[in-house]
Amino acid sequence: MLQRDQKGEDSMEEERRTQAKAEESGPAAAGELQRDRAGLLRELVNEMQRSTDVSTFFLQFVAARTGIHVTDIKVLSLLSRLGPLNASRIADLSGLTTGAITFVLDRLEKLGYARRVRSAKDRRVVLTEINPEALAGGFGNYFMRMAEITVEAATQLTDEQLVLIVNFTQKLNKRAEEVLQEMKNDSM
Repeated sequence: MLQRDQKGEDSMEEERRTQAKAEESGPAAAGELQRDRAGLLRELVNEMQRSTDVSTFFLQFVAARTGIHVTDIKVLSLLSRLGPLNASRIADLSGLTTGAITFVLDRLEKLGYARRVRSAKDRRVVLTEINPEALAGGFGNYFMRMAEITVEAATQLTDEQLVLIVNFTQKLNKRAEEVLQEMKNDSM
């Protein structure tokens, strides 16, 4: 709670600094800057929502085309991004039970998209990793196209702009993951 209050105070302080800067330019500029910022923030939230919508519809399309579940695709995404994971870690990250994850991993293994392997550090631990060869075909092409358009959209940006966007996205995702975890904990 204290952390949340601090973030609120930081946000208010930033808003005060923005307002003070605008007031230095005159009262008309202060009101205009405030409206522009509020409008930009609404636009940002709108575009983030649009991105989530497109992502959801894309996943549903790929799932329908490939005949696998959207949940299976998201588990493959976790494995692709984070590397080999055990079932309890996948359950923790996805919010599903370990039993549900076992069914997902069984399906992915049967389809050849993932495989279970013993940990090199502790042979008692079973990890699941993606099978890159199986994903390289038609299934992977859907995601490669999305990666390509992301790079295309970024070609006109400077390195500084890319750093800004990456940092913003990382902060947003980290905070969103924290809020999701808080929501899960509150519902218990």
